[in-house]
Amino acid sequence: MSDPRVGSAMVTATAKEILRRLGRPFEATITAYLNSKYDKGIEIIEEDPRKFYSALKELFGEFAAKIFIYNLVAELHLPVKSTEIEDLLQILEEYIGG
Repeated sequence: MSDPRVGSAMVTATAKEILRRLGRPFEATITAYLNSKYDKGIEIIEEDPRKFYSALKELFGEFAAKIFIYNLVAELHLPVKSTEIEDLLQILEEYIGG
């Protein structure tokens, strides 16, 4: 991707959309948690998808966090080698430019 800001913005926008589809309580919970722990909202995914994944995992468990990241990668139409979380996070990092 030529401009990493485009990929970063798309990841954040897509993550927000998925959270909205899951419901306001889910979105509010993760937003409040990220703000209290990292002093940043959902946009932290642009800087460090692993921190975002860890926050999801801490709040909702490993399975829910993995499903969220998988859905995010699928919504972005990124090529997936496997559904292992490490591969999913790596493809996100590459897309963002990190």
